[in-house]
Amino acid sequence: MRSTGLRYHASSMQALPRKQLRPAGPIPGRHQYGPMLLVALFAIAIAGCGGRRYEPAQAGRPYPEELGQGSMIAVQVFRDAGDLIIVNASPQSFEELDVWVNRRYMLQLDRLAAGETRRVWFGDFFDQWGETPVAGGFFRTETPTPSVLVQLQIDETSPLLGTVAIPDEDRF
Repeated sequence: MRSTGLRYHASSMQALPRKQLRPAGPIPGRHQYGPMLLVALFAIAIAGCGGRRYEPAQAGRPYPEELGQGSMIAVQVFRDAGDLIIVNASPQSFEELDVWVNRRYMLQLDRLAAGETRRVWFGDFFDQWGETPVAGGFFRTETPTPSVLVQLQIDETSPLLGTVAIPDEDRF
């Protein structure tokens, strides 16, 4: 027997159209914005955790190009995730010095003793506009800034002192 799509009520014997049954699953198109909204909120929250990159109040002075670079000293500098490790292998101690990275970013140190190893966070360096380099680390959102050229400034008139900047292993 073929179904005609009609059903009959027993008391009146009238033909009534059959109701369309809804599928047991979710209604297509009804909750289409919920998951997308959740993903968008999550992406905004993660982007907000990116850390600082620009603080105008921390802006320093521009790189002292007029001083040039004098001699090289036995100080090695290398990166370890988001840190910059400075190893003073020389017999000389330095007081009130500025560490310049890539002729742009500067950090003031109170002291670097002879034989001392100092670990500083790369995000503590600032340029003349208050911008910091990309420090790196596990949760970074951008490629870390390499430390190619690292120089020490010991006063306002002496030439800068060159260091041995050891590149990251993945740069080879």
